[in-house]
Amino acid sequence: MEKHLKDGMKLFIWFMIGACFFTGCLHFMYREFQEIHRYDPPEGPAVKVMNQEVPLFDWFPFDFMKGE
Repeated sequence: MEKHLKDGMKLFIWFMIGACFFTGCLHFMYREFQEIHRYDPPEGPAVKVMNQEVPLFDWFPFDFMKGE
């Protein structure tokens, strides 16, 4: 019985070490990808995109509110 408890504790400790290492790697990768500027402002002549207001029920499926 004591051997099973000792083996279970070893397994639990190794699992915790692996989980901490994995979490640390995920945090490192997250910080690396946050520093990448994916949407830099365009350089040179660029087309300006206008922000148009969308009516409240424009997204409604099958356009029931429009009477169609």
